[in-house]
Amino acid sequence: RALSSSQNNNTPTTLSMGYGFVELSTAHTAKAAMAALQGKIVDGHAWEIKPSTKDLASTSSSTSRKLKNSKSASGKKLSSKVMVRNVPFSATRTELYKLFSAHGKIQNIRLPKKFDGTHRGFAFCKFVSGQEAANAMEKLGDTHLYGRRLVLEVAEEDDTGGIDGLREKAKRDIGSKNASGVVRQNKKIKFDEYE
Repeated sequence: RALSSSQNNNTPTTLSMGYGFVELSTAHTAKAAMAALQGKIVDGHAWEIKPSTKDLASTSSSTSRKLKNSKSASGKKLSSKVMVRNVPFSATRTELYKLFSAHGKIQNIRLPKKFDGTHRGFAFCKFVSGQEAANAMEKLGDTHLYGRRLVLEVAEEDDTGGIDGLREKAKRDIGSKNASGVVRQNKKIKFDEYE
């Protein structure tokens, strides 16, 4: 894996992330390649080669299990919203858009932000249809972005009813009671005017 970065002279360079993945057609070929390349020196570093412990079949079965669970018991349609966890902090909304748009038409991508303006490490990707979201989850189930494995889950659809639903929710929250049963009072302090 490699990462492009720019130095002070604005010339982009490629920096190694320090690891990589190779998939070979047979187990015999993989063992032969491991034996031949183990300890090879590249750029002053010795390669340490070991087989992956993650099985592709288990990844695809866990993704399909998530997709099956995304249908409710009442047989509602698939959710068109995907929650993406473990998003690298250096990743941008544009990069996520490019990654996901290859698997379906996207309505929007949200990267919730912290107070300092950086994102919080997860994102929501809303597709036009539930089938496109399911396709993206299946295809991108084991994707790495900047050295971090993206974790994809079906997100719940917003059933707020648009702006009117949000207004109703705000009215309910304003008139709600706290745990002691007392209606919340405004916390503003009123000062008497001085004459």
